[in-house]
Amino acid sequence: MDETQQAGLDGQPAVPRTSLVARLTNIFVAPGEVFAEVKDSAPVPANWIAPMVIAMVAGIIYSMVVFSQPAVIQGMKDAREKQLQEQVSTGKITQKQADAATDVAERFMTPTMLKTFGILGSIFATAAGLFFWALAAWLIGRFALRGPLDYMRAVEAVGLSMMISVLGAIISMLLAVIYGDPGAKPSPALLLSHFDSHNRGHVLLASLDVTTLWFLAVLSLGLARLTGTGFARAAAWLYGFWAFLTAGSAWLFIGRWG
Repeated sequence: MDETQQAGLDGQPAVPRTSLVARLTNIFVAPGEVFAEVKDSAPVPANWIAPMVIAMVAGIIYSMVVFSQPAVIQGMKDAREKQLQEQVSTGKITQKQADAATDVAERFMTPTMLKTFGILGSIFATAAGLFFWALAAWLIGRFALRGPLDYMRAVEAVGLSMMISVLGAIISMLLAVIYGDPGAKPSPALLLSHFDSHNRGHVLLASLDVTTLWFLAVLSLGLARLTGTGFARAAAWLYGFWAFLTAGSAWLFIGRWG
């Protein structure tokens, strides 16, 4: 660890300057110290660029590994077939339309296509997620918590917190391989005998991913440190915003309650 001293931007006593590797690892065990350094240091683009790249690599590895599993691909095809048959039985589509949709899905649900879409999707989602959550944190910090928070500071806080999501991607990859389901996550949904991605209740249980909740807790601590407010207040806003997004998405895009 680099123990050279760095003077605070606001004239406060100097704080220890750690290496990037130390910051990326300490976010798991001592996030408060990491965010204290971020607050009292000059902007460091590597604080968000490095985690973003690492998260993208984790997403690429996830796609390469998970979509190489025959059980995963077959499970996706079976779920798709079950959904189409349910629509046929309720009269929403005809059997002919279901057969045509199955033929189209067969052409796209190949290991190569799934890996390609998974890789591109993970790269885009990682970058978009970083700046989206930074915008949310900045808006909450500036207008709800009324703290002197700069947007790029929020980007740094979200970027460093994303290291929790990297761990989450690794855990989810292992679970997907074990259960043969790309939607498997460390959440209460693992206790279900059968997970239905078109069931709002099941999707909400899956959203209670422990690594997502951990990410939000770390980001809440970062937001509290950067704005000079209490952790509970910052957490209430961030968790509330996340709950609103999660429930809203389930209501709009998922077919039914179970």
